[in-house]
This record gives sequence, structure tokens and C-alpha cells, in this order.
Amino acid sequence: MSETPYTTMDAYQAAYLVIHGHAPELLHEGPKVIFAFKSTPTLFKDISDYQSGSRVEALRLANTIKILKSQIFAKKKNVAGEWYGRGKAPSF
Repeated sequence: MSETPYTTMDAYQAAYLVIHGHAPELLHEGPKVIFAFKSTPTLFKDISDYQSGSRVEALRLANTIKILKSQIFAKKKNVAGEWYGRGKAPSF
């Protein structure tokens, strides 16, 4: 990403943006994983719509959140299988 990406840790906002066609890159920020989106005018319009209470189908939002969470868990595991973060790694 050449421009400064828009980042968020809000899984609901990230899911909303994914539903509207924006693909996140997952980045490590310490022990946490954040969602980074390419900065575009469309992205900022969709962020504004989200913050204004725009609605999406509940099942679609729930399924997108599940997918994002599974990507977070996969990102937290490194190639050697070591777990980044606290506690026991989730079983897949």
C-alpha cells in the first residue's frame, strides 16, 4: 500500500467494509492484529455510511465477521506454529 492505509481494530466496521467490496490486509500491531484498507474515496464514503447507521443483512454481516476472525487467528500463528498472544492457541 503506497498511501497511508485506513486502519481499524473494529471487526464490525471491517466486516461492513468487506461486504462493500474493500479487501483488508491484516497487520500485526504488537500482539494484536489490525485491519488495513487501501485509502480511496469510496472507502471513506462507506466509512461515513457505516458511522451514519447504514444497514446490511444480519446473516451476511455475521458470516463475514466469522471469516475475518478465522483470518485473525491464522495470522496470529506463525509458520513454526507458535502462537502470538496470550493464553492457549485456539484449536482449528
